[in-house]
Amino acid sequence: MIRSILVPLDGSDFAEHALPLAAGLARKAGARLHLTHVHQTPPATTVAGIMALDVDDLHVRQDEQAYLADVARRLNECEEPVALKTALLFGEVGEAVESYCRRESVDLVVMATHARGALGRFWLGSFADELAARLILPVLLVRPGEGKPDLDHEPDLKSIVVPLDGSHRAEGAIWPASELAKLVGAELALVRVTRPAIRPDYLPEGAASLHGLPEAEEAQRREREEARKYLNEIASRVAVGGVRVRADVMVDERTAAGILAEADARHAGMIALETHARRGLARLFLGSVADEVVRGGQVPVLLHHGAD
Repeated sequence: MIRSILVPLDGSDFAEHALPLAAGLARKAGARLHLTHVHQTPPATTVAGIMALDVDDLHVRQDEQAYLADVARRLNECEEPVALKTALLFGEVGEAVESYCRRESVDLVVMATHARGALGRFWLGSFADELAARLILPVLLVRPGEGKPDLDHEPDLKSIVVPLDGSHRAEGAIWPASELAKLVGAELALVRVTRPAIRPDYLPEGAASLHGLPEAEEAQRREREEARKYLNEIASRVAVGGVRVRADVMVDERTAAGILAEADARHAGMIALETHARRGLARLFLGSVADEVVRGGQVPVLLHHGAD
């Protein structure tokens, strides 16, 4: 059950694009929406051995608190207000947000991401990526539009795609996705992407498909049957919870491309997947499939990972 949703803000229109979806979910769930901003305290200065009061920093704090209050006011002026709490946080951004989530028992973090970073192709951006690695709770990433967001507009979530690969770890995304599906009345589309029995560039000259290659055709048929059997078993368990669910098997050489194609075909409003976010030197890598889906898709992506 979702009782508490957090949106981290930085004062930009960019970050505010997470608000319409977060507020819509909060209204449907009867949850409290938390708006936070992390204040960056400047290094302390001393005069004649006495720590000096940074008046400019006090003004910055006041401006940041006023900004949060203004966002809360705009949300309360919507046709359907939402229960709100604002908080100005202090310290390192990731640690401050993580600590607040624990203290306030936050169930879901919704935030905008530009899906870019220092290495562009492989990184999501340090803050979004760090939070997804830190938090053992779902993080919903929203691709922002242009200009200021329409706070009265609630994105359409008629279908949520959940990619599975046959592993128990990947199945971890099913349950937060199911909860959201029940909340908004969406269909859950379970999808498994299988690879072609023969890569397209390995086909005999002049062949456009596996037709005429009986062994390869049979291998691909068996793999699809096994994938569908697996998905149907999962779907039957999910349906017991009252969620509308379907199962689809895709054939694509690139897993992320198959996931995005399924989302496009189903006019999905969200993709939900489990990641293998880690700490240490590798903590900023979410995994190539998750990264490609966030980077290549236009719909919100729900990232979840359990404890290591």
